[in-house]
Amino acid sequence: MTSTTRPGGTELPQSAETERLDGAALVLGYLQARGQGQGSPADPASAVDALLRRVQELEARLTELSTAEQQAQELARSVESLKAYNRQLQETIRTLEIGFRRHVSEQISPDQLRLSLAGEPGACPAPASQAESLGTSPEADPSEGSSPPPDPARPPERGGTAESSSGSDPGGGKRVKRHEHGRRRIGVIPRVIIETLPPEVLLQGIERFERVGVEDSSVIGHRRGGPVEIVWRRPKYVAKAEVPAASRAAGQEPASLPAVGSAFTRELDEPLVLREHEFLGIPTDTGFKQSPFVDGVLVRYTPESDAEEDSGGPVKIASLPERPIDRCLADPSLLAHLFVHKLDYHMPYYRQEVESDRHGFRIGRSNMTRWQYDCGGIAMRIADAMWSDALSRSWFAMDATGTAIRAKEKHRYGHVFVLVAPGDGVLFRYTPTYDGLTVAKLFGGYQGTLVADASANHNVLFGPGKAREAGCWSHARRRFFKAFKAGAGKEAAFALQTLQALFRVEEECALCSPDERLAIRQRESAPLIEKLFAWAEAQRQVVPEHSPLREGLVYLHNQREALCEFLSNGEIPIHNNASERALRRVVKGRRNWLFHGSDEHAVRACAITSLIATCQMHGLDPELYLQEILTVAPSYPLRRILDLSPKNWVATRQRLIAEGRLKYLDLARITGSRLAFRDR
Repeated sequence: MTSTTRPGGTELPQSAETERLDGAALVLGYLQARGQGQGSPADPASAVDALLRRVQELEARLTELSTAEQQAQELARSVESLKAYNRQLQETIRTLEIGFRRHVSEQISPDQLRLSLAGEPGACPAPASQAESLGTSPEADPSEGSSPPPDPARPPERGGTAESSSGSDPGGGKRVKRHEHGRRRIGVIPRVIIETLPPEVLLQGIERFERVGVEDSSVIGHRRGGPVEIVWRRPKYVAKAEVPAASRAAGQEPASLPAVGSAFTRELDEPLVLREHEFLGIPTDTGFKQSPFVDGVLVRYTPESDAEEDSGGPVKIASLPERPIDRCLADPSLLAHLFVHKLDYHMPYYRQEVESDRHGFRIGRSNMTRWQYDCGGIAMRIADAMWSDALSRSWFAMDATGTAIRAKEKHRYGHVFVLVAPGDGVLFRYTPTYDGLTVAKLFGGYQGTLVADASANHNVLFGPGKAREAGCWSHARRRFFKAFKAGAGKEAAFALQTLQALFRVEEECALCSPDERLAIRQRESAPLIEKLFAWAEAQRQVVPEHSPLREGLVYLHNQREALCEFLSNGEIPIHNNASERALRRVVKGRRNWLFHGSDEHAVRACAITSLIATCQMHGLDPELYLQEILTVAPSYPLRRILDLSPKNWVATRQRLIAEGRLKYLDLARITGSRLAFRDR
């Protein structure tokens, strides 16, 4: 077989060359037939080579597409596998939540067991609600479909009567729980009966009146050691000349009440009976902050609007002590105890329910939640006034964290803001969202200095004619600390050493006046900061992206103006640690009581928490403070509601005591406690 030489110098067999030329001729003929060719080219071999190269490129492209298609199929299979694994994890988490957060019933109805033993086709487990609606019992005969007749000697069950379970209910014979009307009976807790006489009877003399009846009102209070039943007994009196003959013998005034002796010498079932006016008093130090009452106290407040003159009617009866919740079973002493234990000691209501049961009187968690909601409305009036007053300060600190809100399908999350105004208060506010509009609604219009974190949601507050931003050096240090732990030892160590010196200067001038502190900062802290920023700018040019150290360097670069704000104002701190510490109250609380019932419940819980946290700032006993406030606030003038804030309460209490409107019933005197009074 002969060979030919192609223009490029490559030798091809004669047959191959002939086939190549024939193929070129066919291609040229096809192109001419399509109108794409204008005659034969000068070199048909070049056209054939170009076509071959094009075919090879298309084959390579087809191979790449096939490979990409295979990879896409593999990725799709991986995605489906991961989705299935995610669903399995969600089911596992849901199962664990059910196991941890609620009791799973393991009861099996007798009908379900009977169907399973009979082996009937299509038998399926019946839910517990259906088993209860059938009214079956373990003693039922398996061969019969109806339950045995009830024993007439057997008392009816607690859930309902025989008629309600025999099919009279139109809903299918489901048991109807009998509702017991009226207030339930109080258990075995100690009982104190306090007689309150009408003011006109005390003023004119009890010997001029005749007792014709009595009205009792019982509440549950709290004293040292547990709950106590307090019965406010209000005798009815008429003038002796107006007493009918029939009522004179029935309501005759007792000669004297039994002496109130020591509680350790009295019978357990014998209540203490005393007259309120004989035990009302005031403490020696009316400006006390910590409670001087060892066993507890009952607060008695007389509103300004009460008219103590004779009402004009023939029957004289004292008014009931005003309560924060109308017709409520709980005394303010018990309400204050419940709120402080939940919102300050982080003790959920279901634990307090168990505690109250062990003390002799079970208080349901639903009642506690409702009481907190109602009393939160009273606390909101004081907290709102404190919030408005704090916004008039020259500076304050703020921060925010999340909290869970109960929902039907899944818990949703809201946000709790904290405002720390040193010397005034610690205030909490709940909002469903955390964005620029929410922040502007809470703090909009403020033109002082605001110590806050570098959150983008806060940018709406700062600018010309708005508030000035003061940064937090603790947040800046945290990033270098993480970089140091991650291995950037030498570079991060310089920043940490400089920041240690900066905080040491603040510790030394903590007790100085603002002017003196500002002078010390400009003399000692300013050179340290200039050196730190110069080092940070140099390092930012050489440190690689996405490294832990670069995060701290970028934070210093972006927040330089805010971080240097403390060098021009001696009042503000160099960190936002006060807000961080205040939010620990919310964080520790949500780990125990987990969530709020609704947005409005969260709003009112934040109001009560604000009062408790502010009491801690001013050194007040929060439990006694809440008891006094819940007694005084319902009838206190709203225009002067700021008088009831923890900051002003000591002065307000002294004024009310001097006016004779605020008095106390010391439970240690009533119960005969052997504990000595503590000097505060």
